[in-house]
Amino acid sequence: GTDHVDREYLEARDIPFAHAPGSNADSVADYVVVALLLLARRQGTELQGRTVGIVGCGNIGRRLARRLQALGMTVLRNDPPRARAAEAAGRTHAFLSLDAVLQEAEVVTLHVPLKTEGPDPTHHLADAAFLERMNEGAWMLNTSRGPVVDGEALRDARVHGPVAAAVLDVWEHEPIPDPTLVDAVDLATPHIAGYAYDGKVRGTAMLYEALCEHLGGTAAWEGPAAIEPVSKDELHCSPPDPRLPDAEWLYHLTRQGYDLQTDDAALRAIMDQAAEDRAEAFSGLRSDYRRRRELQQHHVPRTAVPSAHRRAVEAGLTMQLR
Repeated sequence: GTDHVDREYLEARDIPFAHAPGSNADSVADYVVVALLLLARRQGTELQGRTVGIVGCGNIGRRLARRLQALGMTVLRNDPPRARAAEAAGRTHAFLSLDAVLQEAEVVTLHVPLKTEGPDPTHHLADAAFLERMNEGAWMLNTSRGPVVDGEALRDARVHGPVAAAVLDVWEHEPIPDPTLVDAVDLATPHIAGYAYDGKVRGTAMLYEALCEHLGGTAAWEGPAAIEPVSKDELHCSPPDPRLPDAEWLYHLTRQGYDLQTDDAALRAIMDQAAEDRAEAFSGLRSDYRRRRELQQHHVPRTAVPSAHRRAVEAGLTMQLR
């Protein structure tokens, strides 16, 4: 996102600006898929047949919709700006109102920009009223911006209200998340959902190309070459026991590519520190983040994957079958 950039200031001083939209979208989608499989495992349930509401259908939301459908989930979409644009152009669309999504969804995942004004403000979009409208036993995930969720309201809804599980990667008042909110949610991570190595390289390449274009030069560096595995076995994953339930089987496979619980444990480990030390540690968890690879870079032996799981592996997890 670019909500932290003063675009008007830059334009007034004729300072060029470039960013890399979509560069880390697959990384965030990986995070959400892995988080959902982990929640399903903890609660002894399946994702297949559940209804998920995706609030915000940009680069991340669109990818996530395709992947969750491949995992057998029913996808509901909410995106007021895109709905209005479609209607203005005379196109049909499948976007629903937020109320309709909250009434039907068993899972709600937020992928909106942070906006404090305009026709679609998102600051504290998920407030007490929003959370009260969610279904009893629903799950909620936020990987967009911390202030999109009212932290106090979510803490209360998780402890006393309808929210049965919550996942937060972003926080109000970063880099000093509220320890009581961290304690209240099921998975808590230090704003690293989009931090896969592949997305960083992709974003660097996009900015490099924008700079070359601005300077009138020719781009000579090819970013994709930097994310090629060093060997064919580097990102190999082994299929789990085929006797496991579907979500359990998929969880154990994805864990070989990305163990989200490592990031959850790392954040919880710093929460007892004083605020100033916690802020430094939070920033350190981000700046020193390990070289995590996107799931689509991993591969699994095709013949070892049960036929019933192949679509979920290829289209849901985006892993390669070889």
